Amino acid sequence: MSKIKVFTDYSKISKNFYNSSLVIGNFDGVHRGHKKVIKAAKVISKRNKSQLGVMMFDPHPREYFTKEKQFLLSSLETKSEILESLGVNFIIILKFNKILASMSALTFCNKILLNGCRMQHVFIGKNFRFGQNRTGNLRYLEKFGLENSFKVSGSELHKINKSKKIFSSSNVRKFIKKGKIKEANNFLGHHWSVSGTVITGDKRGRQIGFPTANISTEKYIYPKFGVYAVKVTFISGKHKGEIKNGIANFGLRPTFGKKTAVLEVHLFSFKLNIYKTALKVSFVDYVRPEKKFLGIESLKNQIDKDIIKTKKILKKS
Repeated sequence: MSKIKVFTDYSKISKNFYNSSLVIGNFDGVHRGHKKVIKAAKVISKRNKSQLGVMMFDPHPREYFTKEKQFLLSSLETKSEILESLGVNFIIILKFNKILASMSALTFCNKILLNGCRMQHVFIGKNFRFGQNRTGNLRYLEKFGLENSFKVSGSELHKINKSKKIFSSSNVRKFIKKGKIKEANNFLGHHWSVSGTVITGDKRGRQIGFPTANISTEKYIYPKFGVYAVKVTFISGKHKGEIKNGIANFGLRPTFGKKTAVLEVHLFSFKLNIYKTALKVSFVDYVRPEKKFLGIESLKNQIDKDIIKTKKILKKS
């Protein structure tokens, strides 16, 4: 059972979470840059003997304004799981809607941060913007904090090995779209994963000797079409908590003339029916691009080769 406390209404935060340290952001993917900010905030919260919280938005503001789909790196559940592992005590989820989008920066600071959350120390990224027309920024919040007796800290954009590349959700998305899973995982500091419930497929995998679990990935960014080495965690069912090695294909399955992208996962040494079971699929590495085969036999031969390669990858990982 999760120990982290989740508030979906900032006005109903428990009194024992008042005067806490609060990190604000979208935290899509919870990459290594996010983790550094949270760890720095954790040091201060311990020093102040206070709780550590994170404020994030649902839906993602980009999704709200552009109506764009297939760009999220992680679900709220996955973000909560990672944040808890980092020592975060509570999460505030602000519903990003017309009211919040049109709220002035001053109202946001007064109504939500000062009188609603009653925080002692607020952390934001130096490029973070808030309020109607994105008028609120670090300098604005620092001035407000000075006038209202709470502290504000701004975090730098963290770079990898002093290079020009920064830890950002945008860079992780670029890697995933190109099939550069190892690079994406390096920026994240953990395996990129998607979660979902096993849905009914056309059962072709079972017919050719490689039964697969089909999972909907509509809310996530689409990775490059192809074959991947994966680790699968059972989120529900009698195997809950177990982790299995497997191979996955994401794409249109051109051999069978499909037009809708789907994630198919084949678990090694596992033949039980797991329909309606919730799974988390963690991507370890890219194996090969998706391609069309002349027939079932050539496809089966390629799958055999893919499995041998995938098992070697997973053994090394």
